[in-house]
Amino acid sequence: MNTIKVFYDVVVVGGGMVGSTLALSLAQSGFQVLVVELISPLLVEENKGPHLRVSAISCTSVRLLQRINVWSRIDAYFCAPYRRLETWELQSSAVVFDAASLNLPELGFMVENWRLQQALWQGFADCDALTLCCPASLTTMCYDGRSWLLTLGDGSLVKSRLLVGADGSNSQVRRQAWITVSGWQYRQSCILLSVETEICQQDTTWQVFTPSGPRAFIPLYDHWASLVWYDNAARIRQLQKFPRLVLEQEVQATFPQRLGKIKLKGCVSFPLTRLHACDYVRPGLVLVGDAAHTINPLAGQGANLGFRDAEVLTKVLIAARVRGERWDALSVLKRYEYDRRGDNLLMQMGIDLFYIAFSNDHPPLKLLRNLGLRLVQRNEWLKKQVLKYALGLCSSVVLALLPTNLFFSLSLHVMSISNLIFIK
Repeated sequence: MNTIKVFYDVVVVGGGMVGSTLALSLAQSGFQVLVVELISPLLVEENKGPHLRVSAISCTSVRLLQRINVWSRIDAYFCAPYRRLETWELQSSAVVFDAASLNLPELGFMVENWRLQQALWQGFADCDALTLCCPASLTTMCYDGRSWLLTLGDGSLVKSRLLVGADGSNSQVRRQAWITVSGWQYRQSCILLSVETEICQQDTTWQVFTPSGPRAFIPLYDHWASLVWYDNAARIRQLQKFPRLVLEQEVQATFPQRLGKIKLKGCVSFPLTRLHACDYVRPGLVLVGDAAHTINPLAGQGANLGFRDAEVLTKVLIAARVRGERWDALSVLKRYEYDRRGDNLLMQMGIDLFYIAFSNDHPPLKLLRNLGLRLVQRNEWLKKQVLKYALGLCSSVVLALLPTNLFFSLSLHVMSISNLIFIK
């Protein structure tokens, strides 16, 4: 007969970047937390160059990671700062953003996912209030109105006041809670290429729009970089099948000349999808990160939106506990949903508008969007507002100050080159 091993305040199912950030934030705040994760962080051989799974971490996300003493655990050598963003469709309408305009040392950092997850798990070891169960999986979950009874893959039983689904877009927690989702798959796919460059251009990230889709340059450490190529699904499948040297030639012929000569080291492709949970919360249950929402990676906000979920949920639970409220009550959890759902939905809608506006070559629309880019390049105040919103330095209330469609077009131009490469 199975027995209950221990009672936790919070069980987080999913030990990826977002789930681990939330777990560590709560544990450092005095909650007893269990993390259930099936797979340990990836270990990569250092001499083979960067891993393909990379994230652009905004300056606001870096601050969160600093507060929970994680950022310093990543070797600064492997955190590639980017200070300048450039985007264009026509060269005459190029827009340039830089960190100096906001008096920032950098706009963010490019980091391999496995390094960040490893740093988070190292933080687990220094936190007595946090327990890691890996490899482990969730089998069943049952709520009695006060707590959850969870069965893990090895048959052990765990009780918890709050259950958090941080287990990705195919969330087991979401499915077992019977929370429905809305979403679709876009017409385009994407291929991410790891390359070594001849020309050092490591503090600038850029993107050019073409009739078939965007092409982007994401700088990493040393002369390493990631290239992002959007195109129709058939073309991406064709590229994926090419021998390495042939694909390298295709890249050189397709990307702007400013890229210079490159050596291709690896590639991975993926479809573009959107998903949004109809509910983020249920009594005693919360969804965060990709379990609650995924977006078109054109703007690559997946990681940073997930970090914001973790930060807001932590603040909500702490505030409720300080006030003496039952912090796992649905009324309290709804505060998290109210804060995050609108912001995430607004981002999804904005990216969809942006995707539609730039996924065609209609002359009138092309003229209009390039006129918009020229406008923002000439207006320093507007450029600062766009950049602040794209980096998470101001909330969506700034929309009241600007025409919505124009603001989104410009903001998402910035986000699409500053955070394009997040891949789960």
